[in-house]
Amino acid sequence: MVAVRRLLFAIAFFLVGSACAIGFLSATPSEAAPEGRAWTHRITSLTGEYVDRWTVNDPEPCGLVGEGTVTVKFRIMVAPRVALVYSRFAGAEPSGYGRWIIGVPSAHGPGLFDGPRRPATGTTTLVDNTVQRPPEPDQECEPPQKAGCGTRSLGRTTVSFSGYNRRFLQADLAATFRAGPGGCGVGRAERFTDRFLTGGTREGDLLMRMPSVATVNRRRVLTVTGTTRKQTSSTDCEPRGTCTDDVTRRVTATFKKL
Repeated sequence: MVAVRRLLFAIAFFLVGSACAIGFLSATPSEAAPEGRAWTHRITSLTGEYVDRWTVNDPEPCGLVGEGTVTVKFRIMVAPRVALVYSRFAGAEPSGYGRWIIGVPSAHGPGLFDGPRRPATGTTTLVDNTVQRPPEPDQECEPPQKAGCGTRSLGRTTVSFSGYNRRFLQADLAATFRAGPGGCGVGRAERFTDRFLTGGTREGDLLMRMPSVATVNRRRVLTVTGTTRKQTSSTDCEPRGTCTDDVTRRVTATFKKL
């Protein structure tokens, strides 16, 4: 009889633990209040910058030679309340369990869900300082199109801001960086997160280091920052020649305890 009771207890314990790990992140007593929505912080600011300093060298007649920049600056449009907690049950990257959650507390009992993408605004500035090589005799060069250079609105976009594991948060901007109407030179990188050109993790994630759980719980204001830089070059660039990209990214977020 004792053995049967122990077996039933073990099965019940396994089922409860499994339910906590699937879809719904159960909160420990330190993660959620028993009543109401357990907001802990407000994200008072989240800003970022992306800069690609690119070069091109086309050796053919009329080929382009020179450099330029793509500069993107952005910020979230709201200052949302969040629950900033560490959950032992949440899946972590690149593997395992235990990560920070920047979440939305459940309105129906203790529990926490990862927060949605946040609306963002910003600007894109394109600079193209390239010049053309001389043409061959009896040849004319079609001048490069640069009417799309300058500063313009980034347009409607969103920022993803979430936990990565126990030590890091991650941030990403949902935007594509291309020349505006009228053309302008740009680098090879076209997105904020590109595993081949922007640096960061093996998947291109930009990570922001977090202090310990005790430090987060103690601080009234918490500011976290992440920076990446990656330099790449290629001898197979469009339309011809060689090119380089030097991409720097930076995101800073500030939490204020409620």
